[in-house]
Amino acid sequence: MSGSKVMAQAYELVDFGTEDGGKIEASFFSAGNRKVVIFAHGAIFNKESWYFLAEEFQRKGVSALPIDFRGYGNSTPGSTTKKMYDILGAISYLRGRGFTDINVVGASMGGAAVLLALSNNSIPIHKVVVLAPAGGPAISSTASDKLFVISENERMFSGVMAIYDESAEPKQIQIYPGKTHAQHLFKTDVRDDLIERIINFINPE
Repeated sequence: MSGSKVMAQAYELVDFGTEDGGKIEASFFSAGNRKVVIFAHGAIFNKESWYFLAEEFQRKGVSALPIDFRGYGNSTPGSTTKKMYDILGAISYLRGRGFTDINVVGASMGGAAVLLALSNNSIPIHKVVVLAPAGGPAISSTASDKLFVISENERMFSGVMAIYDESAEPKQIQIYPGKTHAQHLFKTDVRDDLIERIINFINPE
């Protein structure tokens, strides 16, 4: 586990190891040690794609850690089948920094990695948001509150609904009209509503 490498405006670049020997680079948006959110990107995105939302949380006093999965940015090259270890590494890294209220947001590929990582019920995650996860198991833990987000006409709809139905309470789902997938929703007219839902779910006022 290593500390910061360079300071850049509202965040610092950090890196951490994974249990299978990988190294993951992330951007840490510090706002104290009360609460933190891990952000896991989709296949055509990267950690920078989450900066706008990380900054929103930071302004509200919640720290954030957008990560670059292996194979992206300066993270270790690697296959998609091991990305769950990147999520687990991020959780371990944040626990090492003293965080106890750890939350995670994952989209598409990142959502699937989150679901795989949380298939072990002992993983200490408070709240989970998954935007159209590209597969993965249901979450059987009753300790984590869950928010699923999906567009009603997109190709992932039936698969996401099956994962949602099989996941344990507490849980909720937001279904948007149209067929826009995962992080692409932030480019549509539901952007503000989705941002507000995610923030209020993880950090209710």
